[in-house]
Amino acid sequence: MSFSRQPHHSMSRRQFVASSAAGAFLFGTGAAGCSFFSTTPSQRQRAAGQGTDAPARAALEAPTLTRRVEAGDLPPLKDRLPERPKVEQPLTTAGRYGGTLRGVAFGPDTSNDLQTAMVPGLFRFSHDLVDRSPEVAESFELSADMKTCVFRFRKGMRWSDGEPFTADDVMFYFEDWQFDKDVSPVLSDDWAPGGEPMRVLRVDEFTVRFEFAIPYPGFGLLQDTGRPATPYVPKHFLRDLHPRYNRDAAAQAKAASFQNWQDRFLHYAESDWGEQAPERPVLGPWMPVGNDQQRQRYQRNPYYWKVDSEGRQLPYVDEVVVDYINDVELLVLKALAGEVDVSALSLEPVQFPVLKKGEQQGNFRALRMSSVRGSEVAVAFNQVHKDPVLRRVFNDVRFRQAASLAINRDEINRLVFLGQGTPRQATINEEASFFKPDWARHFAQFDPDLANQLLDEMGLNERNAAGVRLRSDGRPMGFQLEFTPLEGPKGPVAELVVEHWRRVGLDVRASPREKNSLVARLEAGAHDASAWHVERQLERAAYSSRTYVRPGGDSVLTYAHDWRVWFETGGEAGTEPPEEAKELEAAFNEWPRYAMGSPEYRRTAQKIYDLVAETLWVIGTVGQGIAPVTVTNDLENVFTEAVLQGEVRVWWGGDNWIWLPHRAEQWFFRSGR
Repeated sequence: MSFSRQPHHSMSRRQFVASSAAGAFLFGTGAAGCSFFSTTPSQRQRAAGQGTDAPARAALEAPTLTRRVEAGDLPPLKDRLPERPKVEQPLTTAGRYGGTLRGVAFGPDTSNDLQTAMVPGLFRFSHDLVDRSPEVAESFELSADMKTCVFRFRKGMRWSDGEPFTADDVMFYFEDWQFDKDVSPVLSDDWAPGGEPMRVLRVDEFTVRFEFAIPYPGFGLLQDTGRPATPYVPKHFLRDLHPRYNRDAAAQAKAASFQNWQDRFLHYAESDWGEQAPERPVLGPWMPVGNDQQRQRYQRNPYYWKVDSEGRQLPYVDEVVVDYINDVELLVLKALAGEVDVSALSLEPVQFPVLKKGEQQGNFRALRMSSVRGSEVAVAFNQVHKDPVLRRVFNDVRFRQAASLAINRDEINRLVFLGQGTPRQATINEEASFFKPDWARHFAQFDPDLANQLLDEMGLNERNAAGVRLRSDGRPMGFQLEFTPLEGPKGPVAELVVEHWRRVGLDVRASPREKNSLVARLEAGAHDASAWHVERQLERAAYSSRTYVRPGGDSVLTYAHDWRVWFETGGEAGTEPPEEAKELEAAFNEWPRYAMGSPEYRRTAQKIYDLVAETLWVIGTVGQGIAPVTVTNDLENVFTEAVLQGEVRVWWGGDNWIWLPHRAEQWFFRSGR
């Protein structure tokens, strides 16, 4: 796969004060053909603003901030911006300041549409993961041997409380969090290519160098796709929570009702998901200012480091409010009533006709995007079950094959996805350069006769009077399929799947669970089977994230947590996985060593997805369907007219982090609100 270049602009603070002139900062490809950008001398000249002939304009900011400056509560704008602010070209037109973005969430422990739009990653991808522009990182350079990577950050950037952002914030993230075993007992594979922890070196106040034991062209991408990793934290805020800097940190944590200092530290360190602590500084366009049992509230970040093409500080919108709701039906009602400005995260395809019909009533547009999910709902059986009989059954690949063959995917597609999805296994997106159609078709046909034959061959050939198959101990072959009814039609699909399984003699119940409760059950190995979606299957996301179909599973599709523990601890804890799991894990870890598109990259990718298909640890149903999205008509700069008219395909989901590619900082309300 080839990746196109995308222009980027930076503006010096001196130029910003004098005019809105902005220079282009172009990306290229990195060393050895990897799809990274690095700056050349000519690019650095453009980044410094040379060669621009844009007309001079006065620097502007939101009126709410101007009043604070005049009152002496805030420094002038020129002192709040970095030396070269990121220049964000408005999608359709320069906006106006004001208004409140309204969104919804299903509680303080879940993310929401508007939060996905706020995460300040090192870089930002386009919706299709092809184009990329720098964000917090102004540039990075990968060495020719791909064993060293240098990141440069924006000089003069500040946290939302006005404190400088520097390389020390990156060093603190690694030295006092990721590499500190008291906080992170297990080091992420992302930071240990080849099994050896990488070295992180502070070059100067705005430059950090990473050194690897092996070539590691996938390093930059590991921080870009899916929910963007933010390998930095506000050291000035967090250092007093860490005993390395404050010997009273543990006692203070207990006094603040935390179990230990680590819990208190992580409460404030992990900041871009769910309920956010208002006192914790951020780099995003809006900063949290309060939350309660009803909602989350955010206000514009006065130190936000982006300006528009006319030199005006972003974001345009003043505030963000996220109300808590109980279920997706209430979300639909709020959209129909014109009470939500954007929504997508938990909308279901079956609701699209209702939303489309209610566009005029609710003064919004209902749009159909293309879902990135390899499977909108997938299922997985607990491979380390505490019941020895169920563990033996679930570990037999014939059982997983039979369970897959018993699923009527065409019926699911018709009833739940309006016939707009693709019946398939949970595998890589069909547009991947190495995709094999056989992966998507593997045991994905509806064949209950073959399913019954496989179950009989396993020894599950005896049935009771109700037609339920009997286990080897004579008990009915029954279990629960547990799921969290969030982010898509988990409930309707789970109900159909268990009905299909009952028809081949399996006594299964679909059981909804609260997310945190289900995750705890999965990690304890206390569940039978679970259902969740499978994302990170667009090519670049699959390469960089290595999740969902990885041995052991991920999130709420965990099928062998003890395998994951075994891998992460080098065999010191957990349960030793079978050889095919070890082989698949090794292939996942090897893949980022090769540049995208290289022969080694393709060979390893094919090995991975051959094993994913053969093991069937994750069973898909329907994928690559439609993703309903609603946008209020008053909100501008969200989509181009070509997207609104359905002329451009937009990939939608966790691979590109929902709303993040659509640059909410340059959205604005035409009415001003």
